[in-house]
Amino acid sequence: MQDQLFDNLTPVLILGDGRSGTTLLMQLLGTSRRIAFDRAYPYEVRYLTYLLRWSLLLGGKYEPDELWNPGENAHPSGSLIGPLPYPDAQVWDGQAIWPECFRHAWRLFTSMAARGATADATVLYYAEKVPHWIPDYLRQLIPYKVIVLVRDPRDVFLSVTAFNKKRGFAGFDRFADDDDWMYARRVTNRYKEIFPMIRDEATASHGFLIRYEDLALNLDAEAKRLSDWLGVKLDPEVVKAQVANLAHHMTSDSPQASVARWRREMPAELNDFFVKEIHEELLHFGYEA
Repeated sequence: MQDQLFDNLTPVLILGDGRSGTTLLMQLLGTSRRIAFDRAYPYEVRYLTYLLRWSLLLGGKYEPDELWNPGENAHPSGSLIGPLPYPDAQVWDGQAIWPECFRHAWRLFTSMAARGATADATVLYYAEKVPHWIPDYLRQLIPYKVIVLVRDPRDVFLSVTAFNKKRGFAGFDRFADDDDWMYARRVTNRYKEIFPMIRDEATASHGFLIRYEDLALNLDAEAKRLSDWLGVKLDPEVVKAQVANLAHHMTSDSPQASVARWRREMPAELNDFFVKEIHEELLHFGYEA
């Protein structure tokens, strides 16, 4: 019975850019004991991502180089590892092995993650903020659910810029020597690249779409909607009580001020650039363009 439970621990993928509300969403998910993950800010201990990357390595093609080679493989320890380093290997079939290795590793991991189960709170899910490449691989391996979290890309741009300034160092794919135009081009190019995937995941039978704007301004309603979808009890009041503890994470004075900040803070010519480059994408998710 226990093994069957562990087999059925379903990943809930949090698919959203940095500064799009992923931390707020993880706080909300963390109010249910039926959802397993490490509840420590910034909620980015990525077990599933690591296990998938590890298993994909098993299916990789070896390209000889001076760092990873058969000799390096003979050492008992070390941080360097790569695909099986023997081009003429006859038994090895990495493409057949890596999916099964992931499934076995995931089953073992979920048995560990589910140890917090109690009589009144069986663990059903494991939640993780994941990079956007994960669904392409995971859909061929195990069932999963995905929460697609979107935010107006112009507000993401402004929030990243403000957060980097507040922290005193670059991050979120905005580099120290970027000007606004360089970063805006990177943001819009990436958004066009990932748009087809997030659109399709959001409308799939396993998908659930949340807009940051709704989550920030109507937390109670979004918590109810998400609770119903997952079949668990989420408590928005717990999240509200934690606001003061996450003041360092915020770049606006209030949730209201964090929504449509591009109207107040973005130069008109920069806004025109966003509208021109990702007009279709903005309209699809209900943003003014």
